[in-house]
Amino acid sequence: MYLRKTKSLNKLLYHLFRLMPENPTYAETAIEVPNKDPKTFFTEELQLSIRETATLPYHIPHLACSVYHMTLKDLPAMVRLWWNSSEKRVFNIVDRFTSKYVSSVLSFQEISSVQTSTQLFNGMTVKARATTREVMATYTIEDIVIELIIQLPSNYPLGSITVESGKRVGVAVQQWRNWMLQLSTYLTHQNGSIMEGLALWKNNVDKRFEGVEDCMICFSVIHGFNYSLPKKACRTCKKKFHSACLYKWFTSSNKSTCPLCRETFF
Repeated sequence: MYLRKTKSLNKLLYHLFRLMPENPTYAETAIEVPNKDPKTFFTEELQLSIRETATLPYHIPHLACSVYHMTLKDLPAMVRLWWNSSEKRVFNIVDRFTSKYVSSVLSFQEISSVQTSTQLFNGMTVKARATTREVMATYTIEDIVIELIIQLPSNYPLGSITVESGKRVGVAVQQWRNWMLQLSTYLTHQNGSIMEGLALWKNNVDKRFEGVEDCMICFSVIHGFNYSLPKKACRTCKKKFHSACLYKWFTSSNKSTCPLCRETFF
């Protein structure tokens, strides 16, 4: 919230890239050993003591790498937005460095968090494959089966996570596309984990089968930020919307009309 309010993320990331070394590999492991990944400032934790009076030469570069790792892990959507809007030179430097030293570490951590998660979903199973950077979710209710395959890109989390279709039984094509878009949008634009995205997606699908209609602006039952349901109904067409979606619609369009029937919204 602080970085967003003060618009400081750009400044933070530029400083981190000035402080991080071009090659963040530990000196003693710089000589490559066959079949063994070298230790880097991203694979090893930085041990700092507040009692230390002297700072070793590698402390600041290692600390910068640790902060960059934390920023990518906790604020992937914000960093992705910054990266996509960067000039080409910066775009390429950030992409190469992140892909080479950070992406594999973060992908492994994300996949591992799915594999070791104790979160249980009623009616949905989640599996992960570290070798292919894939997460598979299978949702079942009565005779309906929905299977999703979530693929992490090689430059994760800079590149967008893709959501692909697996098995689909008993669901209309348009509804299926809407649900895939919901999950893809969350994983691209929200600073959350895959498990959090799947939990929100499942709640959306559950509510849909309970008879709750989608908001006709974001096409989700549960709002992505405040987790509310569509409750604001147009008196003319009777369609319901999230309050936050309506507010965004009114402010961006400079109109107080229904997004669907265009009648004045009371």
